[in-house]
Amino acid sequence: MDAQEILNQLRQRWQQGDQQAAEELAQWLHPANKLTPRDHLAWGQACEEMGQLGLALHEYQQALPQNPDHPELLDRLATLYTERGDVDRALSLRHRLFLLRPGDPQVVEAYAQLLFEEGAFPRLEEVLRLAQADGYPHSRAQAWLNRLRQHQHPEDLGPLPPKKDDPFPQPTDADCVRMATLFAGREDVHARQWHRPQDHKTGYTPVHEPLTPAVIRQHLLGAYTVGVYPIRLDHTAMWFVLDLDITRPALEHARHDPHFANQLREQMHRTSLEILEQLHQWKLPVVFENSGYKGRHYWVFLAQPVEAKVLHHLGRLLLARLTPLVPKDFSLEFFPKQAQRSGKGLGNLVKLPLGIHQRTGYRSVFLDSSGHPVKDPYEVLRRVRLLERQELYQLIDQLKGLAEPSPMPQPEQSEAEEQDTALPLWPPDLPPPWTEADFETDPQIRHLLTHCPVLAELKNQVDQFRQLSHDEQVVLIHTLGHIQPQAVNYLLHRCVEFSPSQLLKSPLKGNPISCPKIRRRIGHITRRVPCNCRFDFAPDHYPTPLLHLKTLPPQNTSQETTHTPQDQVQDLETLLRRFTVLDHKRREINQQWEQLHEAICARLQALPQRCYESPIGRFQLVTKDGVETLEWEPAQNSPSSNPERQP
Repeated sequence: MDAQEILNQLRQRWQQGDQQAAEELAQWLHPANKLTPRDHLAWGQACEEMGQLGLALHEYQQALPQNPDHPELLDRLATLYTERGDVDRALSLRHRLFLLRPGDPQVVEAYAQLLFEEGAFPRLEEVLRLAQADGYPHSRAQAWLNRLRQHQHPEDLGPLPPKKDDPFPQPTDADCVRMATLFAGREDVHARQWHRPQDHKTGYTPVHEPLTPAVIRQHLLGAYTVGVYPIRLDHTAMWFVLDLDITRPALEHARHDPHFANQLREQMHRTSLEILEQLHQWKLPVVFENSGYKGRHYWVFLAQPVEAKVLHHLGRLLLARLTPLVPKDFSLEFFPKQAQRSGKGLGNLVKLPLGIHQRTGYRSVFLDSSGHPVKDPYEVLRRVRLLERQELYQLIDQLKGLAEPSPMPQPEQSEAEEQDTALPLWPPDLPPPWTEADFETDPQIRHLLTHCPVLAELKNQVDQFRQLSHDEQVVLIHTLGHIQPQAVNYLLHRCVEFSPSQLLKSPLKGNPISCPKIRRRIGHITRRVPCNCRFDFAPDHYPTPLLHLKTLPPQNTSQETTHTPQDQVQDLETLLRRFTVLDHKRREINQQWEQLHEAICARLQALPQRCYESPIGRFQLVTKDGVETLEWEPAQNSPSSNPERQP
């Protein structure tokens, strides 16, 4: 059987959901000595189809040395590097492909787009000149040049005159510190906007210095305008932003049509408020901004740093839901645009709010929920609520859930059925096949997590960060998947990104993954937790975490009490064990709540007004009918578990 036949079988089994068979074929096909360069390309394309982009990138890299001038290979590699944020490598490959096919419209368009996004305008003009000499259509080249001129000589659509001379509230030292903290991005560099009046060119220059409160002060005073790169040195970010803009063709039309320009302004107002309302429905604590040029920004600040790849995934989900609200003359972007930084790349920057656009003279302002400027922009920053990591993960789960099919409509009921309320029309929902309590009630899973620090760390990583890499998922599947697939599916479902094809329908057959292979796949975990288990009691077996089950007492592994997943969810004993574990956790939380409540009341009793204003709301002790109670009035956009529940 040759490689192509195996690839066809792999695609077919993958589509049928046969994860184990697909991985067995992948293990046979993957070693380089069994693949020709042509097979590497075909295998990489198959991996892309199955969503295994990391493996696809590896195969393309394997094929490149012996196929340095293969156009399709160069194009696929450049695309994957661009998606990963490795712009330097992507540009190098696009340039090599352009030298091979300088007149090919598809090659030129892809190269020009990347150059335009990176702001390499002189290089873009040179590429267009060379492309025309080799047959690239003059009309297309002229369209790019027009787009370039529009970018370098924009006309503002703002309804107000330039505001450089308008009074603006002076920031205090605390305001500058707060803004530098909230908008912190890349630690060692920020950017400054420049403008040359003689040729109307505007752009940004990186400044390899930290974003300090002193820099923020100069930005607010209008001395210069600052941009910030969202992805930090550790590949995390502390905020994300949606950017609603008017498209270049619409701007060009508006320059020659005042009536159309007014329509754009009105449409911008309506659309921006529709998006704001949708973001509020998703309980996002948005800081709404008029960018001072031609768009609106929606800033969300995070309580804890979150990996850029998680935010990148959130951005794709948000754009998929919000794009239908955006008219054809507008565009919507999400920052950070890259899933990670690579090499010397800084990624795309965002202009900080409350500064002055150096060409137009317009100052950015914060807007209220009606789209009108707020009087005190610093008060907005003082009261901003930070989005908790758990809230962010819940939003991702919610947005992913919106993509699922809607439930089937219920059949029409007869009049007699509608009147008979004693009988339920539908049976109650089945309990979930696995819950958090089952990690304690299931003896085998509890025993493994207790005795294998690596598996315990994988679960902890899901609990803390809601993500597992591909290799981490493989280890989880090929250990716990042999004894309890529902536990694996539960953890995978909690991850921000996972492939539905990886969900298990039944326990895996064959051999579980060995400890040496685990160390090769996830050395970054085995290096930080103890991974040196000795299995002297099983000298004839290769080392694997599942050997720990041999130390379980026989009564806990009796096959007489084994249930299928469907039987188990309906088993009363299982439900009762789950209930007792979760009830114990609930009691612990209630006890902690009572202690905090008592401490807060004691502090408020010592204050003159017996109340306290906080960014998350107003807390006050009130006496009603002789009974003293603690009342909480949540601030706007502040999370409230239940506003009606008062202590």
